[in-house]
Formats: sequence, structure tokens, C-alpha cells
Amino acid sequence: MGASLMQVSKLTNLPKATVHRILAAMMEERLVERPPGTRHYRLGPDIFAFGVPMRDAVDLKQLARPSLERLASDTEGTAYLGVRSGYDMLCLDKVDTSPPQPSLLLGIHDRWPLGIGSFSLALLSFLTESDMSEVVEFNKRRVSEDETLTFMHIQKSIQKTRRNGYAKRTTRSYQGLAGIAAPVFDDRRYPIASLCIVAEASRMSSAYMSSLASKLKREATLITKLYEGVRLQQQQQARWQLAVRGSATSRVPE
Repeated sequence: MGASLMQVSKLTNLPKATVHRILAAMMEERLVERPPGTRHYRLGPDIFAFGVPMRDAVDLKQLARPSLERLASDTEGTAYLGVRSGYDMLCLDKVDTSPPQPSLLLGIHDRWPLGIGSFSLALLSFLTESDMSEVVEFNKRRVSEDETLTFMHIQKSIQKTRRNGYAKRTTRSYQGLAGIAAPVFDDRRYPIASLCIVAEASRMSSAYMSSLASKLKREATLITKLYEGVRLQQQQQARWQLAVRGSATSRVPE
């Protein structure tokens, strides 16, 4: 999904060299991304940080909202949706059906280092090896002393998350709470988001955690299907526009 360099050049009427420079700069800022194994570009996760509706962007927040509401209602906890933003995790949305808890300080558009907490670990664990190594090396130098222990054992946590298909952490900052999260993939198995439930740690028995993980994975799969459906529709529309423009420019005036 997305658009090739040639397609972007034709749509913008700019030389390919100019388009390439612009796209490279936008990739540095995570406004545009190019998934592994493809030459196509697409809008990146940081586009959502602007908080402005983008006509041609897939609105993950809108697609995932019903899933968040179902998860929060079924678990009586707080459901979160987030995406990668450089070396951080960016919270796009949350739904809270539990009684107000002052310890739940994470809000929409808040950021925190990738690797800290189950929410970001679920996404970090499924990045490419090079991306994951870069993030870990960078973040373990910038976190507080209280969080350095997380990165001392990060490889074991990543391996466990990959094996289980979800991440689970008990929060040290806010005692009595635990989070469990599952990644949301695109059709190339690249993690584009993370779904998380935060609830009382005392409720996280093995049976309850297994049930919760299944619910998270089911909702994540649904979001993937919705996401790729919108992507396919946008791609078909872009091809139609290119075909119409090509036909118009090839006509010879009478």
C-alpha cells in the first residue's frame, strides 16, 4: 500500500530527485514511512501528533475507537491506542470505564520512551532488528535511573513478547496496576500501533490474562482488516486519478 516515488512525482508535478529529497526529510521526522520490503511510501505515525484530520490519512483513532470501547467495557479497565513516534510511543486515544483513578496519568497525545511499559513493548518487540536495536540503544541512555533496569532485561522481555504475542507489565510507578498490550500489524506484519488494557494487578490471574490477551489480539486483527481496507480503497482511487490525468494529457485537440 502507499505510493511509489514515480506516482508521487506525477501527482505533485515535481521532478523525482526533488520528491526523493522531500520524502527523505519527511521520513526523518516520521511524517512519512516506507515499510520494509517495499518501495512504496505512506503517511507515518507522527502525522497524528498534529491533531489535525488528514483527508488522505487512515484515521487509526476512528477505526480503533469501537475496539477501545469494547475492551474497556468488557474489562472495566482503561483501554489505550498508541503508535510509534520516533523513539517514543504516542498515545492516540483512550477509553476509561473504570472509576476515576488519579494514578492513571497517561493522556491523549502524551509520549514516553519505547520499551517502557507493556504498551510500547508490544510494538517495539515486532520492529525490524535494526530499528529495535537503534531504539533500545538510544532510550537506555535517556531514561531515568529508576527505569534503567527495564533495559538491562529488555532482550528477555522482547523474546517473551514475541513468543506470547502480547506484552504484560506490572507498573512500578503506580502500585497495584498492570498493563497488557498487543500489537496491531499492517498486511506486511509491520507493527503500526498497539492496543493496551490497564487494570488492577490483583485481577491478572493466568486465566484472566489469557482471556484478555485473546480479546486484545482479536480486536487488533479487526483493526488491521479495517486499516488495510481503507488503504486499498485509497490506492485504487489514486490509480484512477492517475489514469484520468494520463488520459486527459494524451488527448489531441481537434
